[in-house]
Amino acid sequence: MIIKLGAKGIKLDERRLWDDGSDHDDVTKIYVKGGPQGIGSFYFNYVKSGIPKDGSIHGFFNYGFTQTFEINHLQDEHLESVDAYYNKKSYGLQAIQFKTNFRTSELMGYSYECTMYTLAVKGKKIIGFHGSDNVHIYSLGAYFTSITPTRLEVKGGMGGKKWEDGFDHDNVSKIQVLGGVEGILYIKVDYVKSGKLETGLVHGDSGGDGFLQKMDINQSKNEYLVYVEGYYDDASKVIQGLHFKTNLNNAVMMGYKKGRKFLLASNGSKIIGFHGYAGKSLNSLGAYFSRATPNKLECQGDCRGMSWDDGCNYDGVRKVFVDGIGNEIYTVRFEYDNGGKVEKTPYRRDVKNEKEFVLDYPNEFITSVEGTLAAPKSVNITWITSLTFKTSKKRSSPTFGSASSRKFVLEKNGSALVGFHGYNSVGNTLNSLGAYYRPIPPTPDVEKLKAHGGDGGASWDDGGTFNSVRKIYIGLNENVVGFVKFMYYKSTRVVIGDDHGNKITISEDQEFELDPLERITSVEGTYDDKIGGITMLRFKTNKKDSPYFGFGTLPSFVLHKDNHQIVGFHGKSSNMLHQLGVHVLPNGFKFVS
Repeated sequence: MIIKLGAKGIKLDERRLWDDGSDHDDVTKIYVKGGPQGIGSFYFNYVKSGIPKDGSIHGFFNYGFTQTFEINHLQDEHLESVDAYYNKKSYGLQAIQFKTNFRTSELMGYSYECTMYTLAVKGKKIIGFHGSDNVHIYSLGAYFTSITPTRLEVKGGMGGKKWEDGFDHDNVSKIQVLGGVEGILYIKVDYVKSGKLETGLVHGDSGGDGFLQKMDINQSKNEYLVYVEGYYDDASKVIQGLHFKTNLNNAVMMGYKKGRKFLLASNGSKIIGFHGYAGKSLNSLGAYFSRATPNKLECQGDCRGMSWDDGCNYDGVRKVFVDGIGNEIYTVRFEYDNGGKVEKTPYRRDVKNEKEFVLDYPNEFITSVEGTLAAPKSVNITWITSLTFKTSKKRSSPTFGSASSRKFVLEKNGSALVGFHGYNSVGNTLNSLGAYYRPIPPTPDVEKLKAHGGDGGASWDDGGTFNSVRKIYIGLNENVVGFVKFMYYKSTRVVIGDDHGNKITISEDQEFELDPLERITSVEGTYDDKIGGITMLRFKTNKKDSPYFGFGTLPSFVLHKDNHQIVGFHGKSSNMLHQLGVHVLPNGFKFVS
């Protein structure tokens, strides 16, 4: 059902009305142009059934500065609300700010002496806009629709009968699991819908002998399920164990950790329903997810100045960059992992003395930030004088800056800090810092195998949080491998890795493509000490062997681990590939996010 909120602001006659309509799935990018006189124009990009659609320009487009705000709908980000500011004396919108389920845009324009209104409908997302214009934007309204839950398909076997609890619930209330010698006999889940308890059905055999385990979700504390880790036995075709965890870090293991492991999880979401297959036992389990309210730690320090917000749509932090001198921290920025893709936040100012702290992601997360604040006597402001980052591996970064006696801590026990926000002063300093958090995900079984080759070039690492490899690009240059690039599967998405080496000077391009069910099991390679680079690569899968890429057919090293699949690569490169290593996962394990 589509809801239309009427336009607010300055009313004009109907000849100046415009309407982008509601026939879209999401808003993908926003362009705003304006200046001291207010918002002169804007336009919106949309998507419908995967096809981009450019909206029309509204207002007068020929003056002012342009600001943009991009919404990553492929990562389930959507536009939730808009704050608009208008001034009756100036006859138009003066400022505008957009909020998604993950983050908030900067304020575009000037809000001084303005009246503000908000376009928002609880539990809905914006899919279109309408309003009025002339030489300025005078009013703005929006179209809203329901947010479609994310469905993760069943993990396990297809034995028994298909069952479906549906996704039209607000939350999970209670879980009951009956376990036996052969595995999980049944599962029963109660839900909350429109504030009322909804009793679920038994899926499996309720008449069997076994042990009953229960888990209650505390609605009064806004508790919800964030993931289920399961264990499936291929021989009996029965789920052996289920490990449930909530946003409050309550965890219950039901059954046994026996068999092939799987994971039901969706970044930043909560479980609102289950589906699967069951007969005399529970054969498989899938889940529905809806977006959860971000868990936010408010800023510590002086919340004035220029605000910034990296958002909360990340899986973890790979690197921290801090710039400062003496007792002044100037700026902090981060390199995040977003579904296997590295995203680095932009510079917020010129850096003078930037230093970094590197984490062993995905095996290590930031769990707390300890900081101190200045206590100046002459002015009524403060700023951050020092920062120390602590991790899930009990490591601490160096203390950046100079510590004072005014301490603060950003921490939520048992959780990882996965995004940051704060304020910078108009001058030099970082005035305050806050964070987003979520429960630390289950430790992956990913293992980083030692790279083979030489020590030349710069290190790179695509990471090991992918499900599998989809495609490999190899560039040859004279008698050496000059370039490699990998394309991966991450859940249902395709992630394209970075370029490694120099593809400009290569003389020959080659590719090796895998089908969706194919897995790389080993890599053979040859390293030439005289050249200082890798001269040949060959990839083996569970279905076939690739050709020899490069020069020669006698390998000098093999990257392989029994009963494991290769899900990522790392190494060293310059104008050639000097070194190559891999990340491996046990066969059957799958990252889902």
